[in-house]
Amino acid sequence: MTESSAAKNWQKQQERGSPFLLNLLTWVALHLGRRMIFVWLCVIVFYYFLVARGPRRAARHFLQRVRQRRPKWWEIYRHLLTFAQVAMDRIYFLAGRETEFDVRIHGNELFDRYKNRGCFLLTAHLGSFDALRVMGMGRRSDALPIRILLDIQHNANVMRLLEKLDPQLAAGVIDARTPAPALALILSEAIEQGHLIGIMADRCAQGERSTTLDFLGTPAVFPAGVWQLAALLKAPVISCFGVYSGANRYDLHFELISEQLGANRQDRAEAISAGMARYVARLEDLVRKHPYNWFNFYDFWQDESTAHH
Repeated sequence: MTESSAAKNWQKQQERGSPFLLNLLTWVALHLGRRMIFVWLCVIVFYYFLVARGPRRAARHFLQRVRQRRPKWWEIYRHLLTFAQVAMDRIYFLAGRETEFDVRIHGNELFDRYKNRGCFLLTAHLGSFDALRVMGMGRRSDALPIRILLDIQHNANVMRLLEKLDPQLAAGVIDARTPAPALALILSEAIEQGHLIGIMADRCAQGERSTTLDFLGTPAVFPAGVWQLAALLKAPVISCFGVYSGANRYDLHFELISEQLGANRQDRAEAISAGMARYVARLEDLVRKHPYNWFNFYDFWQDESTAHH
């Protein structure tokens, strides 16, 4: 395991959009509906497509990698537009308007099996984690008790939305920048209380230990810390991906990765490796099937200098 240099790439990217623009788009979305916001997004994203060289280049290299050919300009634009659509749909989900969407759930039976038992719910920057809102997430007595591990400093706009539209969920956010000993204690208490801990497991923070795995035919680094914590806390690990399938449809995919990552310390390393490999394989399968849902707009593989142009 080695420290990932990719963190320096994505962590230096600042969230785009001022609080004023965010508030304006939120008002338009909630009062004028998805069709109107889609018209706005088509224009805004086209301007972004023209001026944002870094994300445009990253999207081009990714689509070329996954499709094995040079993408058309409109495919790159569609990729960026899909990201914007999913980002704006977050407003509806957080505002409790999930009934406006057609969300289909695959693997939901896992939560009958693990009811009242703390688990790690590992997702990625693929599609929408917010689509889990259809499963309650705190609004009903039978809702899934989900807490989110989030880099609050890096995701200031997301936190503003959470605080404005769902203060209860915002209050339960766990800051990913919490010092390791304190973070382990917080997560341990959450697991003991039967909470599901939602974590993005596809990006390495600066200084975090990582593992290199094959992803779309090229080695890429993935964070190892969350897997080590799950093993230490002896918590089940479930993968969760909310794929945007067009129009108002989302597909939630749940899969048990591991009941427990190693029965003892001697088995832990092998169990973590097997769990990570299974998670990455599932992620790769969905990325190949739904490439426009991939929302890592930076040099994920650290090899864009050698990509074909």
